[in-house]
Amino acid sequence: MRHFHIADEFAPLRHVVMGRGAGYHRDGARVEVVNETHRHTLARHGHPTEAQVVAEFTTFRTALEGSGVTVHIPDLAPETVQDQTCPRDIGFVIGDTFVTAAMRNASRTEEIRGLDRLLASFTGPRLSVPGGLTLEGGDVIVAGPDIFVGVGQRSDPEGAAFLRREFGDIYSVHPVPTRPLSQGEDVLHLDCAFQPLGLGHALIYPAGLDTIPAAMRHHYDWIEVTRDEAAALSTNVLSLAPDHLVARDHPACARVNAALRAAGYRVDELPFNAVPSTGGAFRCATLPLARG
Repeated sequence: MRHFHIADEFAPLRHVVMGRGAGYHRDGARVEVVNETHRHTLARHGHPTEAQVVAEFTTFRTALEGSGVTVHIPDLAPETVQDQTCPRDIGFVIGDTFVTAAMRNASRTEEIRGLDRLLASFTGPRLSVPGGLTLEGGDVIVAGPDIFVGVGQRSDPEGAAFLRREFGDIYSVHPVPTRPLSQGEDVLHLDCAFQPLGLGHALIYPAGLDTIPAAMRHHYDWIEVTRDEAAALSTNVLSLAPDHLVARDHPACARVNAALRAAGYRVDELPFNAVPSTGGAFRCATLPLARG
């Protein structure tokens, strides 16, 4: 029997849910705009097609399986759901517990149904964020003894408080407010501005964070990214092992990827443009179920 287990962001990846391209935007009338950045992207370029999304996920899956990762694809969710490209948000694993998230957008509330069959094949405790709160997986970063929880567009202070109540006896839970649009930023989730890595570094966009906990300041060697690099989701990498990660092959990410290599990481750069135009790159597009 397979077991849930996530202790950090970078132990060898064993089992992961990857986003689903088939069924993307079945009913355009139900599609919701992610945030202002997404609104401007759509005004310039429009939505990607289902074929573009499927092609990118096919390349991504080949790369993951080539590195020994078992890849799981969600079943098609109910028709209210129009986008299953970013399963990171709908649930997350802390230790050996799977937590079902509480989604901000109505069009994603039933997305977890696409994982029902898969989750039943794993053993471990299951927990759901209570109704009335919002807490999405893109805002939850498990980093050894620390859990960093973004508080902003998609997760509220009450969601962070819920994690502290449930896990605070084992982990130090740090709420991390992200800066709002009124302050000139548009950070969708914490993982769009912060990502710990396996050799002691962290990718970080400091200007996107309203408060930076001491655990972020003192536990990592920062690789800082600019606003344009953050907008291109250069922080949103997926670690396959402590020294091996997948990053976006994009001109705006080239400097950051070079800095990662200089710091000792093996960086597999993959083309990924359709999914990022909807608001997420490789971390967003995956939900790790087991590492180690």
